[in-house]
Amino acid sequence: MIAATVSMLTGCVSVTHVTEPEAKRVLVEFFRNVDFEVYNRESFQDLITDDFHIYEAGKHMSRSEFFEFIESTHSEATLSNDWQLSDFEISTDHRSAHISYKNVGTFVSRTEDGKKSVLKFHWLENAYFVMDEGRLKIKFIHSQELQKQVAIQD
Repeated sequence: MIAATVSMLTGCVSVTHVTEPEAKRVLVEFFRNVDFEVYNRESFQDLITDDFHIYEAGKHMSRSEFFEFIESTHSEATLSNDWQLSDFEISTDHRSAHISYKNVGTFVSRTEDGKKSVLKFHWLENAYFVMDEGRLKIKFIHSQELQKQVAIQD
């Protein structure tokens, strides 16, 4: 009787563990969706929480402020952007994850005189993820700029 009761109670509890590949997939998808060629606010619905916030470019931004910031960086002069994520340190538990990683972002745009401007940033970043509506989503990102390189090409 006791064994049956314990079995019944533990059978009702769903214990899932957030996995490292799942957390990494959400992070990579986040950066894919920031790309100016595919950017759409709605695409972030499954990637970030409603109370998402980010510390980026020396500013603390809410979800809506982050969208406004991203949209302000997209222009007709933008030719390409790319993020190379590396050196992942991932910690997970049943309902959350944390990733620290390096990010090298390269942004190419056309200047008014027709030259290419290449901005390359090196960041050290941290992202905190939580389970939200049955999905792993990013709740917070902190980005610390380590280096910035600027080049003008003909």
